[in-house]
Amino acid sequence: MDKNQWISQFDHLILNSSTRELYGQEAFFNVGYWQEHTKNQQQSCFDLMEKLLAFIPKKQGSILDVGCGLGATTKYLLNYYSPENVLGINISPRQLEQAKINAPNCNFRLMDAVAMDFEDNTFENIICVEAAFYFDTRKRFLQEAKRVLKPGGNLIMSDILFETTKYLGDWTVPQANVTNSVEDYKNLYQQVGFESLELIEATEECWFKHFRYMKKWLTEDFQRGKIDEKEYNFNVTAIDDLLHTSAITYCLIRGC
Repeated sequence: MDKNQWISQFDHLILNSSTRELYGQEAFFNVGYWQEHTKNQQQSCFDLMEKLLAFIPKKQGSILDVGCGLGATTKYLLNYYSPENVLGINISPRQLEQAKINAPNCNFRLMDAVAMDFEDNTFENIICVEAAFYFDTRKRFLQEAKRVLKPGGNLIMSDILFETTKYLGDWTVPQANVTNSVEDYKNLYQQVGFESLELIEATEECWFKHFRYMKKWLTEDFQRGKIDEKEYNFNVTAIDDLLHTSAITYCLIRGC
């Protein structure tokens, strides 16, 4: 699959009406962070942003939103940063069109995360929410992130470690991004020059709770007659596979 085909397929995944309904018409596209008070997918995405931004005690200077999607994360950053200090990048023109609508006062650039068109030492902070495992490759992105961060700057991320591509497919997770262990993943940051790494394993709070909620949501749609039995069974079988694997680890990260 070439780059344009990949972008088109991902656009369909993120922009289709069922996905937007799941997220309560908010422009997020991630599994979120689920706490006791979290009631729905929309709230879980807000909670994930709060969890990640807690990695940055002093929210000052500029911040780059890598893989900004439809602009929900970019918009959320305005709770802490002024618009002129927030910039989002993405490789999809369609997604960026929506991002500019959702966060009209922020800046956006059409740009590949593994080949950023920025000078060295440009940003105080970078945020990348659940996107690095898509990039071709994660290592190239980390190298670029390290390069464009100012000395002492923070890279904060939520990322998913896959030991195999079979659950989401090679088109979604490049083979080069397959990770056999958390230790191997940590070593990748050391290889590209990050001197400090804080990692929180949050598979239960993010991955598993998201898919339990999604299974409940699909069941309610099936009971209301919004989806047929064939579609319901297909999706629930796929979700059950994701809920019973130990080959996926969800991490929250701060590197500097």
